[in-house]
Amino acid sequence: MTGGPHPELRELLFADLPPVRAREVFQRGAPATSAIVELADAAIAGDAAAAAAALARIRDGDHESRLRLQAWSLARAAGVTPSDDEASEVLGVVVDMGLEEGLDTLAAFADGSARYLNHSGSAVVWEVPDMAVGELARALLAAAEAVIPVTGPLAGPRPAPPGEGGAMISVLTPGGLHVGAGSIHALSHDSRGGPVIEAGAALMGLLVDRATQARPT
Repeated sequence: MTGGPHPELRELLFADLPPVRAREVFQRGAPATSAIVELADAAIAGDAAAAAAALARIRDGDHESRLRLQAWSLARAAGVTPSDDEASEVLGVVVDMGLEEGLDTLAAFADGSARYLNHSGSAVVWEVPDMAVGELARALLAAAEAVIPVTGPLAGPRPAPPGEGGAMISVLTPGGLHVGAGSIHALSHDSRGGPVIEAGAALMGLLVDRATQARPT
C-alpha cells in the first residue's frame, strides 16, 4: 500500500518537506511564508543562527499548525533544537487505517483544522472555524499525548503506510515525529492507542456528517 488514492495529499499532512522541496513550494506562497523559505535556505546551508532567527518569526506569530510543524522540521535540519517542553507539544496527529478496501487517513491539528482521506478517493478538508470539529480535533491530540512517553522522535524516514489490517498513529511535535504502529485490533485495545483510535473515529464521523450536510441537494 503506497498511500491510498491520495498519496500527495497524505504526504503534506506531516508538514516535513525536505529543505529543497520546501523552498520550491513556499517561495510561491504569500509573504507570511517567507520565514519558511529562509528556514529552508538555512537548513541547506546548515546555518543554525539564521534558522533560529527565522523560526522566531513563526513562533511569535499566529500561524497554522502545519506551518509551525514545517518550520520546526527545517529548523531541526539546520541544527536548532527545541526545549524539552516545546519538543513534546502535540501540534498534529495522523491516523492511518489499512482496510480491506484500501487506506483511510485522518489528520487533526491544534488549530482545529482536520483532513479525512477515504480509501474510495473522496476527501474532506476542514479549515473553517467549527467549534464541534475543533473540540474533537483537540480531543484527538490530547489522547495522542500518551503515545509520546513510550516512543522517541523518529530517526530516519517515515514508515510506509500500513497494509491491510494494520494501523499507524503519527504524533507531530516540534521535536519530531512519534510513531505507534501495529494491527488495528492491537492498537484499538491498547491502553494508549485505544483512546486515540476512539477519538479519531468520533472526529471522522463528524467530518463525514459535515461534508454530507455541505453537499448541494
